[in-house]
Amino acid sequence: MTSNEIAHYHGHGQHGGSVSGRIVIKRDFEAAYKRLCEQYFNGDESLYTAQQFKRRYRVSPSIFEKVYQQLLGKGVFRRPDKLDACGRKGIHPLVRMTAAFRVLAYGCGADREDENLSIGESTVHDAVKSFCKLLIQEFGDEYLNRTPTVAERNRILKHNKTRGFPGLFASWDCKHFVWDNCPVALQGQHKGHHAGGKYTKILEAIADGSCYIWFVHFGAPGSCNDINVLDKSSIVGALLSGQLDLKTEPYEINGTIRDWMYFLVDGIYPNWAIFVKTIAKEAREATPHLDFYASRQEGVRKDIERAFGILVKKFHVLARPIRTWREDDMRNILYACIILHNMCCAERLEVTGQDVVETEYHDDYTDEEVNLTTADGGEQFIFNRVPVPTSDAANDMETLMTERFHRVNALYNHLSDPEKHLQLHTDLVAHLSGRQAEK
Repeated sequence: MTSNEIAHYHGHGQHGGSVSGRIVIKRDFEAAYKRLCEQYFNGDESLYTAQQFKRRYRVSPSIFEKVYQQLLGKGVFRRPDKLDACGRKGIHPLVRMTAAFRVLAYGCGADREDENLSIGESTVHDAVKSFCKLLIQEFGDEYLNRTPTVAERNRILKHNKTRGFPGLFASWDCKHFVWDNCPVALQGQHKGHHAGGKYTKILEAIADGSCYIWFVHFGAPGSCNDINVLDKSSIVGALLSGQLDLKTEPYEINGTIRDWMYFLVDGIYPNWAIFVKTIAKEAREATPHLDFYASRQEGVRKDIERAFGILVKKFHVLARPIRTWREDDMRNILYACIILHNMCCAERLEVTGQDVVETEYHDDYTDEEVNLTTADGGEQFIFNRVPVPTSDAANDMETLMTERFHRVNALYNHLSDPEKHLQLHTDLVAHLSGRQAEK
């Protein structure tokens, strides 16, 4: 018997894996780093082009450089001049980050990168986890769960008005992601009718016409439907807290003036004032103008479907069952991919200067302002009818919290008002029908 077998027989076996002992593999870290630099990071002398870099890293060289410089020296991406416990230079942070990008991009196993990058399986796992956490920490405030700036909001509203939906902010929907290593104790609540009955987690998100994903909520088990997810949604919480501010300059639809933005959703969502849904096929077959409205709503609502599709096609780790044991690791991977996706969208908008506007329908846009003398806060206004806290927290915390509660309660009642939903739906049908009749 070997020493390991004797130790295991006496109950003193090594911990950490099913294979006894460890094998020392003499990897040449310096050669792997030099080879990687010759391939991608040698300026004009690089073996591969910028297009090939973008295809394999899923981001442009400028975005990669921005991320690399921000994360350098943090987590496992320690600076290259730092020595390991044996006094030797370890794995270069550029190699570690490349391995993390490749795992997210191709969805491959961690051991797959060992042949080209000379980096072990456990090291790749650590690099991916650290990369996702640091990316969220460093770039989350800028590229995830924030209210658009005034310039961004105006760009979005202008773009959506050309598509026939004045006041539209984004599309709202959910998507399931398969959790391959879902613990047995949790499998019942995570098994739903999606993905062939596999165990899934649900992502709720809103995206605009450029496929930029503004807000996300992740973690609901796969047995939930969109209504259950909405009931516990952090996006709704952001609406009520003001983190996601829907207030905008007054705009007019079919003679009605409003001061709030809305979302396009599918038919399962409730009749809230901020939701615009399509019309059932049976109800629109005999009425051409209803059919035209429904086709326009369904077409523009595909923004969120396109965003999901681009996200999954770009980062194959999301297209395959996600092989993590912990829910927070799964969340970090998903959020990191969304941040990189948004960075690419922001870069594209910066280069082109505008969204890609559909050509089959164009509502002539003008920058005319709504006559504010008529915008007096009628029934279709929300934000100037919501109470604003006036107390000083330092002097009267109880009164301040009471006023805040009344404000949130009043805002929720307005945003979920079914009468406002019906009026908005009616105005949009008339607006689109009128524009179609003018052609």
